[in-house]
Amino acid sequence: MKTKICSFILGGVALLAATSTLHADSALLGNNRGTVEGMLDADAVKAVLLGKKATIGETRVVLVIAKSSENQEKFLKEHVGMSTSQFQTYWRRLYMTGGGSAPKFVATEAEALKVVAETSGAIAIGDSVEKGDLVVLYHK
Repeated sequence: MKTKICSFILGGVALLAATSTLHADSALLGNNRGTVEGMLDADAVKAVLLGKKATIGETRVVLVIAKSSENQEKFLKEHVGMSTSQFQTYWRRLYMTGGGSAPKFVATEAEALKVVAETSGAIAIGDSVEKGDLVVLYHK
């Protein structure tokens, strides 16, 4: 009986350890055409996300925002001090006052990353483990 309980506990600990390593931290991901991996520092990330910097290198940025994404929520809180909802409102106001190009709004993180993969200069926030053909522009 004790060995079954110990096996169960050890199995649970192993499963917990395995699942915690499956998800990496949130990262700013970009299209692999025109961007270089690890290209941005924290200040540049904030400037790009807030529309104060419109290019990365020689490439014009196309910001893709998911309406719902845990990775995006976490990343935005850490780097610009806003929730996804606040960030979307910020960009709508900025666009309406002529202060920047409108981002592309999509429903999910997966859809955002798909748009980034298909669009030169596009960036979005996602899980750095699932980057596929995208490059990690910033990861803390």
